[in-house]
Amino acid sequence: MSAGIVDIATAKPGRRIDNDHFASIGLTDEWIRRRSGISARSWLPEETPLAEVAAEACAPIVTRMDDPSSVDALIVVSTSSRQRIPGIAPKVAQLAGLGPALLALDMNAACCGFVYGLVTGASLCEAGQARSVLVCSVEAMSRMVDRTDRQTACLFGDGAAAVLLEDRAEFAGFRQTSGCDGAQEALMRETDAGGIRLDGMQVYDRAVRRMSESARYLFDHGPAPTVLVGHQANGRILEQIRGFASPLGVPFVNRIENSGNTSSASIPLAFAEELQAGSLPPSGRLGAVAYGAGEAWGAVSLDYRVPSAAAS
Repeated sequence: MSAGIVDIATAKPGRRIDNDHFASIGLTDEWIRRRSGISARSWLPEETPLAEVAAEACAPIVTRMDDPSSVDALIVVSTSSRQRIPGIAPKVAQLAGLGPALLALDMNAACCGFVYGLVTGASLCEAGQARSVLVCSVEAMSRMVDRTDRQTACLFGDGAAAVLLEDRAEFAGFRQTSGCDGAQEALMRETDAGGIRLDGMQVYDRAVRRMSESARYLFDHGPAPTVLVGHQANGRILEQIRGFASPLGVPFVNRIENSGNTSSASIPLAFAEELQAGSLPPSGRLGAVAYGAGEAWGAVSLDYRVPSAAAS
């Protein structure tokens, strides 16, 4: 028995923000597209609680389950949650229709959060400590950026996505690799004055190298992924990773154009959009690679078999 993804759902409420929105700070649509590959992103209303958005992503999965009480753990991954005490996971569980008899926890691993959440959830399943685990990434990055900062204001978007993990006989074992370097914490960080500071060139170079190395690990320690999804940080970074995947004949997902960088939510949002577009079959093996603040990086591969309702 091995853990894999058996359902997926998303939530992308809020309003669409086109690149023209940033003309007031001197940015053009052409400049943003060329530098980031982004043409639009969703921003949540300031008053919308993140727990409600996370629950909106989880609820379709819970509704499709024969026995929602089999969810023994809920991992809510978020970089942008401002609520520290209590964490939002118990509220998400309540709003999504889950019972009280489950492990509910918040996780913050920046843009690597979804990868770390998958590793944690799959480990619980394969260790026999959970029958099924919901991993939900929810982000409101628009609330963290300085909207007058020309370097970062146009990059980030909001949204949520959730996956359900279960142990099944037909699934091959999951693989993972991860790492961190606290000496590089200044490369990407939230400032005391508000906003996010990026050392753009360093982040670009290190993100390409770390994600390529992590992806190589997945292919060298099979079963090999049938699709590779990188953290949707920047279109130019994604094209570099695509250059790694293409010779292997593996589809590589780039959905940043209409989402922006949604931090931990970017991988499951992009994966779900590809499934819903019919660009991927409803079963296969996902390879997910990420790089983010911390400095943290990682990759995980695991089988998936999702219902037609989730892939349409």
